[in-house]
Amino acid sequence: MEEVLLPSPPISGSAGAPPGHETAAAAGFTIAFCLEGQLRLDDQPALHEAVALARRQPGSRLVVLATRPEGQRLRGPHQRRIEAQALASLRSRLAARGIPLLAFPQQTTAAVLDEIRPLLRPDRLFQAQQSRLFGDWPIAPGRFPLVFSDFRRSLERPPEAPLPPPDLTGLGWTAADWPEAWPQEWLRPVDLDPAADSGPFLGASEGVDALVEPLGDPLAEPYWDPQSDPRSAFPFQGDEPTALARLQHFCCGSDGLRHYKARRNGLVGTEFSSKLSPFLALGSLSVRRSWQVVLHYQARQGADGGSEWLKQELLWREFFLWSEQRHGAAFHGASGVQNRQPAWIEDRELFERWCRADGGHPLIDAQLRELLATGYLSNRGRQWVASHFINSLQLPWIWGARFFEWWLIDAEPALNTGNWAYLAGVGSDPRSFGGSPRRFDLERQVGLYDPEQTHRQRWS
Repeated sequence: MEEVLLPSPPISGSAGAPPGHETAAAAGFTIAFCLEGQLRLDDQPALHEAVALARRQPGSRLVVLATRPEGQRLRGPHQRRIEAQALASLRSRLAARGIPLLAFPQQTTAAVLDEIRPLLRPDRLFQAQQSRLFGDWPIAPGRFPLVFSDFRRSLERPPEAPLPPPDLTGLGWTAADWPEAWPQEWLRPVDLDPAADSGPFLGASEGVDALVEPLGDPLAEPYWDPQSDPRSAFPFQGDEPTALARLQHFCCGSDGLRHYKARRNGLVGTEFSSKLSPFLALGSLSVRRSWQVVLHYQARQGADGGSEWLKQELLWREFFLWSEQRHGAAFHGASGVQNRQPAWIEDRELFERWCRADGGHPLIDAQLRELLATGYLSNRGRQWVASHFINSLQLPWIWGARFFEWWLIDAEPALNTGNWAYLAGVGSDPRSFGGSPRRFDLERQVGLYDPEQTHRQRWS
């Protein structure tokens, strides 16, 4: 079990409890907010509800729980690494306000509530929801389309606006509140400097203008992940400040967004794509915040190919999330939403070699070596690997999808399955309805996207 940090004693001023709050808090109303895999403070509607209740209940105090959502598979090693970074950042920022974060990332909320009940019994529990552009069905379930183009054309309303982080002033615990019996694996004392958390994302009234103010260079410390492979195209830490800094950098602090459509098929480096997907998968970045910042860019610079393409990518994410909810178990089944069993060969020896990046195709093996070492693979590389796996090796696509879900640093099951099923000809690819799965001519693709074999040499 991960250790968590004990907030330092309440601090006077905005970070701590106001005068006279200590006695009330000791006998106060305890509200638990469960992150449910959403590791941020920005755009958390349920957290706003929890804070609103706390304001109506004098002497309320807040505790934050980090648990594994029901149905979420265990994360692979690369996601666990950046998850730990996101949790450490959240602990520090909450601790500066006297609010404890108890982290149990491998346990569900129900299991954690059972474990802590003898020592901590919250009066109310609020649970975060997965970050989506729409809080409810954007198209009625009975009319939800099978293909993305129909989804995009049929949207009944625009995406919803994000909420700012709530004001947590006065919701911290006092030194007298901490039960001495709380296990040390839950809590570990730490000396925190409350002034270190003076960024623009924790105030109650910050708008989009503040969100796009420069926060520093996300390609430098402290945003760089010291544990990442130096060759990685995603060398960033996974915490919320890094996520927001990357969003600002790509959309407003560089020409990345303007040229996104032209560059998105790159293979090497940090700047050919937004690199927002790991933060979205981890919940350290809100998709509504991302959409809002793109709209802000368009209001200032005008809509262009790059910004419109990024909006389309965010809508693809939304499409797959709602498709999974619409189709249930069939979405992840071998026959997909088309209910068509693909032909394959269950060659486990070949699959095991492929998993070791030893399948015999130099281009594909290089892509897999990058995936194993860093958890990241470009969009173009993912399509090459999946197409070769399905069409040339003729292995079961669900094997490849599960392998990707474990290793990818940005794995979200609905998106991962949706993309693999698309290429396997059982998903939402309109060409595959009544036809064959699409496949890539790898030699031609290399000539287009890696003519100097830069990527292959890097991962040979």
